Amino acid sequence: MTSQLEAIVRRLIAMTKTPGTALQQREFTAYGVTVCEVTYEPLTGEFAVHRARQEETTVFDNLDLAAIEIYGCLYDFANTF
Repeated sequence: MTSQLEAIVRRLIAMTKTPGTALQQREFTAYGVTVCEVTYEPLTGEFAVHRARQEETTVFDNLDLAAIEIYGCLYDFANTF
């Protein structure tokens, strides 16, 4: 069984390995609700993590930091209710 953080990292790595220069976008959900959206810009190597509930976007140039932010979003959402 893999951890939630490992699954997030795998999804982010898949975004970086997609060929081409088009923006890559993924949604991370919990209980069927979009918690955050991630956009990867292949030309700059940056991940933009948009927290859906707070209307806040943070940009990371490091995959690990983006993964930690996504994990935090999901954790916060799951522990709100």
